[in-house]
Amino acid sequence: MDKILDSVKPHETNDFYDFSGFRLDGQKRRLWRGDEVVALTPKEFEVLFFLVKRAGQVVEKEELLDAIWTDVYVEETTLARNVSWLRQKLSAASGGAKLIETIPKRGYRFLPEVTRSENAPVVRVEEKIVQRIVIEETITLDETVPTVASNDLSFAESDVTPTKLLNPQPGINNRKSYRLPLAFAFVALAAIGFAVYQYFSYKSALKVIVAARAVPFSGLSGRENYPAFSPDGKLLAYVWNGGAGENFDVYVKQISAGEPVRLTDTKEDEVHPVFSPDGLHIAFVRTFSDKSEVFLVPTLGGAERKICDLRRTYSRLSFSPDGQTLAATDANPEDEREGIFLVDVQTGAKQSKTTPPDSASDIAARFSPDGKTLAFVRNFGGASDELFVISVSNSDNAPERQLTFDKTGIVGITWNGDGTKIIYASKITALTSNLHQISIEGGMSELIATNGKNVTNPTVSADGKTLAFVEGSFKTNILQIEKDTSATRRLIESSGDDDSPNLSPDAKQIAFVSNRTGNGEIWIADASGKNQRQLTDLRGLADQQQQSSASSPNTPGSPRFSPDGQFVAYDAQIGGNGDIFVVSVNGGSSRRLTSDSTQEVLPAWSSNGQWIYFASNRGGDFNLWKIPASGGDAVQITKQGAFESFAAPDGKTIFYTKSRGEQGLWRVSADDGQEQAVPELAEAGYRRYWTVTKAGIYFVAPAAHPPYSIKFYDFTDRRLTEVATTDKQPIWTYPGLSASFDGKIILYSEQTLSASSIILANF
Repeated sequence: MDKILDSVKPHETNDFYDFSGFRLDGQKRRLWRGDEVVALTPKEFEVLFFLVKRAGQVVEKEELLDAIWTDVYVEETTLARNVSWLRQKLSAASGGAKLIETIPKRGYRFLPEVTRSENAPVVRVEEKIVQRIVIEETITLDETVPTVASNDLSFAESDVTPTKLLNPQPGINNRKSYRLPLAFAFVALAAIGFAVYQYFSYKSALKVIVAARAVPFSGLSGRENYPAFSPDGKLLAYVWNGGAGENFDVYVKQISAGEPVRLTDTKEDEVHPVFSPDGLHIAFVRTFSDKSEVFLVPTLGGAERKICDLRRTYSRLSFSPDGQTLAATDANPEDEREGIFLVDVQTGAKQSKTTPPDSASDIAARFSPDGKTLAFVRNFGGASDELFVISVSNSDNAPERQLTFDKTGIVGITWNGDGTKIIYASKITALTSNLHQISIEGGMSELIATNGKNVTNPTVSADGKTLAFVEGSFKTNILQIEKDTSATRRLIESSGDDDSPNLSPDAKQIAFVSNRTGNGEIWIADASGKNQRQLTDLRGLADQQQQSSASSPNTPGSPRFSPDGQFVAYDAQIGGNGDIFVVSVNGGSSRRLTSDSTQEVLPAWSSNGQWIYFASNRGGDFNLWKIPASGGDAVQITKQGAFESFAAPDGKTIFYTKSRGEQGLWRVSADDGQEQAVPELAEAGYRRYWTVTKAGIYFVAPAAHPPYSIKFYDFTDRRLTEVATTDKQPIWTYPGLSASFDGKIILYSEQTLSASSIILANF
């Protein structure tokens, strides 16, 4: 069923605007970077065009909304989202240049100097914007039986979601009649065609593809991960912990039957196996605490051959189709920036392929089936990943292209059989990760329905008919560990996951995160673990923001008590955008402190409670910022990158980590802004298991296997001591440690269940 709603929008043509290596073509509604067209949706182009024409001036948000969304009612979040997407596309095309500045509480300013030229007299044409509602049936790619997957609604007005309705005022959408001179009819039709083409190239109707006949690959207990098909599709290489072990080893097994063949047997983890194109060897990564090594082993077992060392501990691998090159992630020795490297399989020589911007890293590269393109994931800090592609050849000098703009975690990517689409696991549409696929030309992603939970690490057979992925099962609880004796007792547990504990300053209450009611929320309990009660309602908050809680992972995190114990600050992803919120310990509505289209996460209170520190990438890289606890404008603190922070009790110092998973703490002075590493705390900050009290800093030292050591850094004598040990496995993603002033109460998040199975499905 098609319903056409027309509106007519005149605009000037024959204007060219040059800035920062870009050329904006007002007639053809295109943006060029050299010889390449920068792909923008119609609304993104209109926002850019409006800002460019007002370069150097502050453009109010209301002015932009009135000018761009003339026929529909939308919230400021729609504008912010379009500006955010526009920023990312401009940054990707220009190598990280900042072109649009956010003016807090007011609007935006276009920063570059703009030169305007006119190649012909100005004419006026009529651009017809077609709004279209499509209801269609999507058919599975099952071999024999077609299955109806879903009914969809799609809106050609690229910035109007199904929850934002057309303005109901009478006559607003009535078809209008305009007469144009015959001489300009062709120009008008061309403009119409371009608008429709540009839109449908990037915002096609959402489709659901069903992965049919999903069955477990082995059915074995424990943890299986990182599946990889052999070139003929008859074997699967993977890693397994043996059912109860702590470390991973590489195995290979026939798809249909037979026992698994163990290829490695060491105390280290061996991960990310991948077949050579001839099927005779398997490459894998052996990990250590500070590095990793790449090896090659015969498919059915035999002597290993070392290929190279990597400065990164957990790199994924991908073979080029000719078998001569491996793509891997490594750290640049000059600046420790993690990018994609091409490794010569014979010599181990490495060549840098990508250079991410500051505070970002490139991971998980995959060669396309024809070997001409690399797909990879760029992490911008926290759980903010995007999918990119880049040409393998250096001769065409083509820039990398960003395909996704979802600002959420991506946990595994692969190509489909013919190399036209990329399949990836992310949390775009649910609280747990699911599979999606997207065209290498970009556009809207398609959901791949698997009926699985926590789906990660997909891979597809060479013929494109079989899909393998990993389905995970996890369970977390909160323990209390007794100082010195290391005795433990389970303090908070439920049918769901309970983690991210934070002890109030008076040690009488605990704030934590739990998904026991189906949605992640902030909870609070007495220090004894009793009187557990839900503190936030993010589903209700999402509805207030006119975001669909069914289509956004509205996840909270990092609860932190104020110094007086009366409030809890936390971050939450509402509609895929991270912001800082504050809620009273007595309950009630949460108060939103930040509203930029960038990621604002990981709050921490100042010692006097007047400020809240947080990490933000609003300047392009993640750094520490602060905002008044009562609300107001944010101020940047660090300049060289920062992630999670706690304020020292003296009010003069802020301790922080540089990024997730990186060892070592840094400090910045509140007086002069000097940023420096803390040598005594080179082990702290790993796994987000660290906390600051009035007496000092508690942290869990990095270790690949238990026992895990909990150490204390005393502010008075600057000495390190071990205060407890535990064999309980820590969680990787979330904060997991909190302590009282005297250290008698130590809260620790444990992972009690960690199982994963490889699933095979028809595709």
